[in-house]
Amino acid sequence: MTNTTWAGPTGISFGATDQGGGVYRMGIEVDGQVLSTVNLAGDPCRAWPGTERTFLAPKPCPSSVGGVSTFDTKDLPEGVHTVRVLVEDAAGNQATVYGPTTKRLRKTDPGPNNGTPAVDQAIIKAAWEGRESDLRSIKYNQQPVLRGQLLTAAGQPIRDAFVRVTITRDARNSPPFERESLTTNSEGRFRWRMPKGSSSRRIQLAYYQRVRDDQPVVVKTLRLQVAAGVTLRLSRTTARRGQSVRLRGTLRGRPLPKGGKVVELQARDPGGRWITFRTVRANGKGAFSSRYRFRNPGPARFQMRARVRRSGDYPYATGTSPIRSIRIR
Repeated sequence: MTNTTWAGPTGISFGATDQGGGVYRMGIEVDGQVLSTVNLAGDPCRAWPGTERTFLAPKPCPSSVGGVSTFDTKDLPEGVHTVRVLVEDAAGNQATVYGPTTKRLRKTDPGPNNGTPAVDQAIIKAAWEGRESDLRSIKYNQQPVLRGQLLTAAGQPIRDAFVRVTITRDARNSPPFERESLTTNSEGRFRWRMPKGSSSRRIQLAYYQRVRDDQPVVVKTLRLQVAAGVTLRLSRTTARRGQSVRLRGTLRGRPLPKGGKVVELQARDPGGRWITFRTVRANGKGAFSSRYRFRNPGPARFQMRARVRRSGDYPYATGTSPIRSIRIR
């Protein structure tokens, strides 16, 4: 018994003898209290219903038992506990056959080992391709690559292992969600190219010793910061005094806030300081529009853009549209 976790049906291998009434049952002791018992033989080695040790024969149980006996952890408390396995004869005498030792108990089977070798101490080395930092900042629709390697504490690669990926978007009250796991190759390495349209997010990589374990052996967290994607079009590229230009655009990133998203419309002389001349709200489809009238005569040239600020209800960093130009004659 070398597993650090007991879960579901669990086998114990031992041998025991008794020359009196015989070997009766196995008991599982948790934190000093026997919580589960397993009879080691059939009739007549069974107590009369409602009694502990009333048998129908003077020597009801076999003198020796051996091999693997199985118990189920569904009757035991989950968590980390001190456990011991006892064997009891028909007279009530007990002997320890395993433990005491510390085990993590689970009511359900955590499945097969995760990777080769499957270990309870591991290292995840992970970073953005071409970067040293755990944080990567990108423009909307870029696809950076996450690279990593899973190793034992001694530096040995863990191959054919699943590395679970949990994502939490950078938005208020955004729940975490799990995507398809990454699989390590013969060198313990894994690679993941971000999909187009990814939002700002926290990415948690986790290795579990068993494929359905509830506690990870090791966790590594990286962050991706994505600038908001926004388009802008002008209805004209030249205008006279008194004429108007219509500005239309779209927010590309999802999900959108329920009440829409504020967009700043800005203008400047080429090379000058950006000035916000109007704020509008994109609708549920991300679309926005506005009109601006030119009151001063030309000749002049202006640049215009749309800016979307970072906020708690939209999982993107501050981003701007491509610059559009208009000439006033």
